[in-house]
Amino acid sequence: MTEMSVRGLTVAIHTGDRNEALTFYSALIGREPDLGPDQDFYEWEISPGAWLQLATGRQNITPAGYRVRLQVDDIDAAVALLQSKGFEPAPVQRLPGLVAFANLADPWGNPLGVYQDLGVVAGA
Repeated sequence: MTEMSVRGLTVAIHTGDRNEALTFYSALIGREPDLGPDQDFYEWEISPGAWLQLATGRQNITPAGYRVRLQVDDIDAAVALLQSKGFEPAPVQRLPGLVAFANLADPWGNPLGVYQDLGVVAGA
C-alpha cells in the first residue's frame, strides 16, 4: 500500500447524563441515533461515511477543544427552528459568498454550531 485512502470520519463528543444528552442531540440533529451499540454510546450518520458519536455518562467532562458544526440548507430557518426547540444559538455571522454560521454549546460546554455554505445553491 503506497497511499492511505481515507473514506470516512468520526467525531466523538463526551457528555454527562445519558437521557439529557440523547434529548439534546436528537433535537439538534432532528432524529434519534442511527446506532446505539452500547448503553452509553450512540452514533448518527450525518452524511455517508461521516459519523457523530456521543459518549454519555462521563464524569469530569472537559469541553472539546474543537467545534462541530452541522451543515444546513437555510441558516436562518435552522436558527429559528433551534430557538423554537429551546436552544440558544449565537447570532448568525456571515462571510458573504462563503459561509454563514451560528454557534452554540451543549449542556457540558462542547462547542457546536450550524452553518450554510453560501457558495453552493441550496438543494443543488
